[in-house]
Amino acid sequence: MTDQEIVAKDMEGVYLGNLNTVEFDLNLPAKGTNGSTIIWESGNDSIVTPEGKVFRPAFGKGSRDVQLTATFHYGEAVEQKTYLVHVLEEENNIKVKKVYPVERYAELGKTFYLPGFAVIETENGKTVAHSVDWNGSDSVLPECTGDLYVEGFLKGTKIPVPVTLHIVEKLDHEIISTVPSVRAFQQGEVILKGASPFLEAQKRVKSFLLKVNDDQMLVNFRRAAGLDTLGAPEMIGWDAPDGLLRGHTTGHYLSALALCYRATRDKKIRKKAEYMVNALEECQKAFESQPGYHPGFLSAYSEEQFDLLEVYTPYPQIWAPYYTLHKILAGLLDCSQFAGVKNALEIADKMGDWVYNRLSVLPHGQRAKMWGMYIAGEFGGMNDVLSQLYILTGKPSHLAAAKLFDNDKLFYPMEDEIDALDEMHANQHIPQAMGAMRIFEASGEKRYYDIASFFWDSVRKSHCYAIGGTGEGEMFHEPNRIAGQLSKNTAETCASYNMLKLTRELYCYRPAAVYMDYYERTMMNHILSSGDSKPNGASTYFMPLAPGFSKEFDEANSCCHGTGLENHFRYVESIYYHDEDTLYVNLFVPSAADWNEKHVKLVQSVSKNCPGDLTLRIKGNADFTLKIRIPYWSRNCYSLLVNENEEKFRVEDGYLVLQRNWCNQDSVQVVFSSTLRVEPAPDDDRIVSLAYGPYVLAALTESKEFLSMPFKDTPVQELLVQKPGTLEFRVKGQDISFKPLYQIHYEPYQVYIKKG
Repeated sequence: MTDQEIVAKDMEGVYLGNLNTVEFDLNLPAKGTNGSTIIWESGNDSIVTPEGKVFRPAFGKGSRDVQLTATFHYGEAVEQKTYLVHVLEEENNIKVKKVYPVERYAELGKTFYLPGFAVIETENGKTVAHSVDWNGSDSVLPECTGDLYVEGFLKGTKIPVPVTLHIVEKLDHEIISTVPSVRAFQQGEVILKGASPFLEAQKRVKSFLLKVNDDQMLVNFRRAAGLDTLGAPEMIGWDAPDGLLRGHTTGHYLSALALCYRATRDKKIRKKAEYMVNALEECQKAFESQPGYHPGFLSAYSEEQFDLLEVYTPYPQIWAPYYTLHKILAGLLDCSQFAGVKNALEIADKMGDWVYNRLSVLPHGQRAKMWGMYIAGEFGGMNDVLSQLYILTGKPSHLAAAKLFDNDKLFYPMEDEIDALDEMHANQHIPQAMGAMRIFEASGEKRYYDIASFFWDSVRKSHCYAIGGTGEGEMFHEPNRIAGQLSKNTAETCASYNMLKLTRELYCYRPAAVYMDYYERTMMNHILSSGDSKPNGASTYFMPLAPGFSKEFDEANSCCHGTGLENHFRYVESIYYHDEDTLYVNLFVPSAADWNEKHVKLVQSVSKNCPGDLTLRIKGNADFTLKIRIPYWSRNCYSLLVNENEEKFRVEDGYLVLQRNWCNQDSVQVVFSSTLRVEPAPDDDRIVSLAYGPYVLAALTESKEFLSMPFKDTPVQELLVQKPGTLEFRVKGQDISFKPLYQIHYEPYQVYIKKG
């Protein structure tokens, strides 16, 4: 036989079994019976490896189709053959100890939609949300007042889910005031000032933005709309021409330009934002002129992914189309609000109409199933941006569209104040909680505020590492499982980005120091640590917290690369807040704030290596109250001087409070004690992290074994010595140094060590 005939025979001879219902590993031969060499490639290594190892998706995540490609070589002949492998999801082997009963109020004569998920407790102590089957109908129409009992079953089981509906003649949603207690400075009144790692990071990313090829950011949009791509190079990574998430980085880029302009007032940055928005407007108009497209549509691909989602096409055949749409909408709104690009809001308004017109005609059960789909149904913060559109335009359909994204899996447990986050995708659900908060701001419905608030409390108290980041392998796990969840893939940067957004909004309605304690921890230890030290726009996807790993910086347009473009322009957002007569100083970052209503400017300087040593200088004359947050790490050990003299003050709700008639050039000097401390993990007090003031310290070491230090017998202050003029500490008698995590770039490190 010729080489070609041998290859052809071997291709015919390979039989992999029934590939329509794969549950076990595949036997992928490396040799054909006639001698061909066979090399295998998998379209999804996490489901089927090139060696044939099969990892079935967990129950509820859906069966998957994976394309295997075999390349046959013999002599001069080379041929390829593809096999479509349908891998079944795992059976529902969950052992249920308890089903939490569902109890809700419903209105007489109005359709009530039953929740798609119930909360269960498993025999091994997990509390999770589990999907429910409602015997063919997910709704009831109450015909009389009183109690109505309904029963469903946990999906994949015969375990009943009891529901009690209290039917009342008129159901009024509790409405509370949406007037915030304090407001942030949002329109460029705050700038970073003086030497600091925050300003250095901001400058690095700004220099990157100035070098970005705008036409490259637009290439996928223009091609999809049938416009000339102007010879622009292709995007890479998740935005590659065949990437199903293409367009999302462009949305983040729009936000980054807008935020950069707000922070720096650089006209070149605003010009780039205007160019981008004008080009996207051209694309939107081009889509409208083409058959098969509905008015207002704008994306970097056709409407096909949205069509496929509505017939429950799983990932990776489609990839979160509403997630990408959210990034584009968010970028347009940021350009409108922070860069003053006028037509950005008009484009977003039309996109909002497109969303409402598409989703409002779908049955509730269909939408619920879509949002429950693993990755394919991920929608980012669509409820957030649509609520913002309502606030900005007053158009009721935008708020109605925002509520079409209510997700039972997250919202029902939160409403009942049950932490059922275990096994949920962290960054898929944090933006949904942020969206609940924004729906509250738009509507005043207390239900949504309570959902967002309880969600934040749950994550902050029970799911955060020492650096403030959350999630392992992108997922939430059992509450307080920290030492047991230390790996290379901890603390996705996007999750912290979104948690900080939620924190800012909650703080406006309850200006408690606990919010800013969390904010400071996460901003200074995760976000500041996530950016590359080179001006290349790269960011970490995960922040490794298992011993001996290094940061890896991503330039390939992942989700965290996108949020990373924004992060370092957001440092200005929560340093200061104000109400009518009070100025809050929350974060100790060299900066200046113009309080225009009071005709006052405040300038803050911070000692380089004493993060709790700050000076506030007043420029202007005004009578107001100054509140300075007492940080959690100072242990109430502080001193305060006004114009170098002792001044009476009071302590109130975690703040130092000074009320006086301030005069031009007045100064306030505050020193919060920065000391070394040990923070044990909640699930294993032998595993600890070290910190100095607001900064979490990391040991520089390649060891994959936990370092051990005798904290049981010796205070940490006696074991470590601070290197003069730095934030670096050395272990006495050992060649080991600890530095703030943000100062470590490419070296291997340990954040958690063992208490010996």
